[in-house]
Amino acid sequence: MRKKHKRRWIVTSNIYGYLFSKALLALLLLFAAQAFFYLDNTRIFHIDTFQEWVGVIWGNIIFGIATIGCILLPYFVANLLPFKFRWNKYYHRITEILLYYIPVLFIIISDICDASYYQYTYRRLTGEIFQYLGISGNMGSLWPHFLVDYWHSTLFGFLLIFLTFYFGGKIILIGRNKYRNHRINDLVGLVVGVAVVIFLLRGGFGKNIEWSDTTKYCQSKNSALVTNSGYNIVRTFNGGTLQEVDYLDDAQALQLFNPAYAPYDFAADSTPWAPCWAPDAGHFLAATPDSLKRQYNNIVVIVLESFSQEYMGCYNHGVMQSFTPFLDSLAQHSLVYQGRANGKKSIEGIPAIFSSLPTLMPFPITMSDYADDSLHSLPAILRDNGFHTAFFHGSYNGVMSFDKLCARMGFSEYYGQNEYMADRRSKETDYDGVWGIFDEHFLQYMVRRLSTFPQPFFSGVFTLSSHHPYTMQPERKGQFPKGPHPLCQVVAYSDNALRLFFQAAKQTDWYQHTLFLITADHSGQGLSREYNDYNGWYRIPMIIHLPESATDSTTQTIKQSSNQTINNYSNNQAIRQSSNQVYSRLMQQTDIMPTLLDYLGIRANTVCFGTSVFRNPTGGWQIAYGNSYYQLETPDGVAVLSQDKEEGNGNIQLLKAVVQQYNRRLINNQLTR
Repeated sequence: MRKKHKRRWIVTSNIYGYLFSKALLALLLLFAAQAFFYLDNTRIFHIDTFQEWVGVIWGNIIFGIATIGCILLPYFVANLLPFKFRWNKYYHRITEILLYYIPVLFIIISDICDASYYQYTYRRLTGEIFQYLGISGNMGSLWPHFLVDYWHSTLFGFLLIFLTFYFGGKIILIGRNKYRNHRINDLVGLVVGVAVVIFLLRGGFGKNIEWSDTTKYCQSKNSALVTNSGYNIVRTFNGGTLQEVDYLDDAQALQLFNPAYAPYDFAADSTPWAPCWAPDAGHFLAATPDSLKRQYNNIVVIVLESFSQEYMGCYNHGVMQSFTPFLDSLAQHSLVYQGRANGKKSIEGIPAIFSSLPTLMPFPITMSDYADDSLHSLPAILRDNGFHTAFFHGSYNGVMSFDKLCARMGFSEYYGQNEYMADRRSKETDYDGVWGIFDEHFLQYMVRRLSTFPQPFFSGVFTLSSHHPYTMQPERKGQFPKGPHPLCQVVAYSDNALRLFFQAAKQTDWYQHTLFLITADHSGQGLSREYNDYNGWYRIPMIIHLPESATDSTTQTIKQSSNQTINNYSNNQAIRQSSNQVYSRLMQQTDIMPTLLDYLGIRANTVCFGTSVFRNPTGGWQIAYGNSYYQLETPDGVAVLSQDKEEGNGNIQLLKAVVQQYNRRLINNQLTR
């Protein structure tokens, strides 16, 4: 008599029914994780119609089936082989643990983690996550913060893990009758099983499902709801490869956009170019590179971590409280553009800013097959033209491989946490315990180092305090408003650190001869509907500050900002006054390099996937890569291009031209001319 299995739901000796039950359980658990992903990100996704809801649900079924087929393929193979050893209890236990439970937990945990991570990147996890973890050596100290700060994800993750083992334990495979001949049954089962597995892998009876098919089921901006993180990671494990595309003939593509940078004779052109804000006159004045240049020999590019226009009064038109009083005041005496990022990750922002190279693929450039392509970046060009070049980042040396990337781009010197701690003024308490040196301390260190450089110099700095887990030095706690999101408070802290930086820089002999360009690596979390859409996800500051252009008024601005109460962040009149100074021209990160080359009048053979603000004063555009789609924002609107669909009301032809030349130049290593 067979042993009775109490409190078991499915007890069977039919191995094919058993496999079906385990696959169905995995699919239902995946659907639960997908539902949590949506509920945790409802402010980001906006499904407009019932038809789109049906498409999202159907897409989840298709991609869910494909995920189960892909992730459990070894498990199916191990149990479909028509040999007796598959009934061995030890073989069964090993395959259950290694080939079923571990893969199922992988797809569940990756989806739950992505529910929180997606709020930062607006892209599903891909295979690059393993390389990313390999160059982010501080993950060990960050995991406790993640588990606590995203406690709802932690609790739901543990719940799904429990349910995986609980319901998995309710499905029992018992031994079959060993006195019967099962040879024909095994062969038929093998054939049918292989057909079912192929059906699963293909995602149905149609053509083989691909990651890029997500946009078929809904608007591209909601396509992340269709796929799942486990599927993306497996399918893009070696996904840093591009394919050449031929949307247009070469002549037409070059006519629409030519990435080869060529110097321009502004003196021979009477067109009014960039706007220059004149505080005393109360309006914009036309400006050319020659009229702006004067005695600004040095350039400092300040890249602020996770700064969005949404947090800044000079951009958000008083809709939300401003957390950047210093930058708001500085903007009144600066050139302020409608800034746009080209990506949602720091590792994508740095190449875009300093090499005019966006990331138009699932992998960052530095982790793709084209990481070793030759570059002729802005730092190298300026170094070859007599500039002293240096990059500053307060995190540990080697984070995100920024030190190696900066060397490739042409920065002669790199100053990180190691160099800071070797400075005689440094203290152990200047370290935030996770990422690196607090912004306030590190920016002061930067001022001291810049004062030792020969002029002219070109320097970049990437701040870090305005980032999860949102820490600041103890003496500053309680001095800044918390806002609707924890990021707002550390944005205010970094803004104050920037105020102190300018206050110290003003005392140096190089300040009056320096152009400051202030931007961000990417935007932070969108808190309102306006900042959770195609053209809202990438809104960052783009401020060009020329100290002499405001003469004594700049000094007065710094003094007033220094003396005001730190908690005075709600001066709506100042916000409204500042917001009127923003020039409508779109300026993306990849525009920085050609703009500065034009400003300096340097002749260089290089490639720029952006345009100088001096050459295109009224238009401008921004390109980015989403979840298997490309998007282009222009003054006419947003155009979206995926494998089988075109959306939006923007310039789709320009988008095709840029993508076509981007792929071709990276594949053929043609990024220098």
